[in-house]
Amino acid sequence: MSLREVCPRVAGMDVLGDLLVEGQTAHHIVRDPETGRVYATESYDPPDEMYPLAPSAEALRRMSAAVSDLDALRGPFSGLRGRFGLGAVKEAARLLSSAFTGEDWGSDGWGLAAEGPEEWVHGLPPVWRIQACVKPLALIAGPGRGLRMDLAADVLTNIFGADGVRRFTPGDLPEALTHAPTRRFLTEVGLPSDVPLFYPTGSEDDPLCTVAEHRAASARDPRLRRHFEDGTSHPVIPDADRFVLLGGTPQDVDVVVDGRTGEVHWTSFLGDDLTAMNADISTLVFALWMYGTVEALEKPYALKGDDTDSHYHFLADTMVGVLESVDPVACLPETGPEDYRYWPEVWHDEAGGVL
Repeated sequence: MSLREVCPRVAGMDVLGDLLVEGQTAHHIVRDPETGRVYATESYDPPDEMYPLAPSAEALRRMSAAVSDLDALRGPFSGLRGRFGLGAVKEAARLLSSAFTGEDWGSDGWGLAAEGPEEWVHGLPPVWRIQACVKPLALIAGPGRGLRMDLAADVLTNIFGADGVRRFTPGDLPEALTHAPTRRFLTEVGLPSDVPLFYPTGSEDDPLCTVAEHRAASARDPRLRRHFEDGTSHPVIPDADRFVLLGGTPQDVDVVVDGRTGEVHWTSFLGDDLTAMNADISTLVFALWMYGTVEALEKPYALKGDDTDSHYHFLADTMVGVLESVDPVACLPETGPEDYRYWPEVWHDEAGGVL
């Protein structure tokens, strides 16, 4: 198949396949039959840009296979089985980037002119920079004690700083929070307090409260009283006295945890519906940590693209895939137009500039 009918700039290119984002074609993968080099080109008609992708179709297959090997911890990544933490993340990133840079990119360094930190042997096209930076993050923690992940306390402070993490005393936690692993996590690891996507409830001096207590306090608050005096009925979520309010987000949703099970949900202010957000507090915090880590890496690695944000959605999709690999709840398929899955929706919000 040729793109001759699509755009004269890529006339004669062979189409090898598509680069998918959210299950839809984001870029066509094309090969120059004269040089064998592989490019990604926009899927819209006509495409404006072609981006270097791989020195050959065979190299593309090997590089893609390396990503799959990391996901399965096989081949050169098999030594990472059972290893977790920052050391494992760095080793996985080293192995994966070596698999990419080890290909024969040619004496002219085609495809490797992208800027990157000095510790990289070469620059890499954005797709591979994203894979090397984001994919290894799944190894930051192993299975937890009653939770999906066993995040260490220093994982948060390494990204957010000691002043950017709020840990709770047992007295800060309401009696309704009977799920022991969640109580332990909040006291030992805590919640990020300095991240654009989340702000914990209250201040350092305020204990956490239940949704029922928060609703009652809101009704007494002069700034919010108008919402309760307009004659509108505001039913509260079922068992509101058993759900603990953890915080809120810029998208005006409240993040709550079931005090009995540890499951994390979001609900709208004054709403009475719950939607699954994370399997538990460990994966909620992992999602926030991954976001903070990507924010720190985005500029030096130009993860969204070298000159434009052309790879924004591929970056978001990769983050969603990593979260999905550790949390079976956070990225469940939507069941209808009103079923808002928080993390996939927010990370793909390019207009809002989330990433």
